[in-house]
Amino acid sequence: MGKWTDNPWERQKNESAKAFEAFSIYLNLGSERSITKVAQELNKTRTLIGRWSSEWSWQERVRAWENNLQREAHKAAVKKVRDMNARHEKMAVVIQGAAMEALKKIGSDMVTPKNFAAIVRLATELERKSLIESVDSVDENTDGEEEETVRIYLPDNGRMEGSSVG
Repeated sequence: MGKWTDNPWERQKNESAKAFEAFSIYLNLGSERSITKVAQELNKTRTLIGRWSSEWSWQERVRAWENNLQREAHKAAVKKVRDMNARHEKMAVVIQGAAMEALKKIGSDMVTPKNFAAIVRLATELERKSLIESVDSVDENTDGEEEETVRIYLPDNGRMEGSSVG
């Protein structure tokens, strides 16, 4: 594939502007793409469009484009999970601090050992799981490249077995 640029979906070296325009139309047709539709849109013969498709490997270039879109979508999803984990870590620390302050200020009159324990358990579990997920989110694969592993932890909103908050 010596004739390819870094991104096969871009105009290639020695590819005419008209051939690239035809490829762009083909690429943007999505699931409806066909050489016939490109020929009709450009008012060119199907033979000419077929020759350009073959010469410039349109199917391979489309596959490269779609794979790139998948990689970008995956990166965006991983970033969202990392951002969520960071928010959960911060939230857990705040909850822990608030629970300690409540115990100091209000005392045992309003904060019972039962609900205090549930609050602290929720906060520490959320913090621990968020930190573990942050550390585990990058694994080594067999090619030596970084591979993202996405795990999502959803807290049970304080509804833990055998305890209640409130």
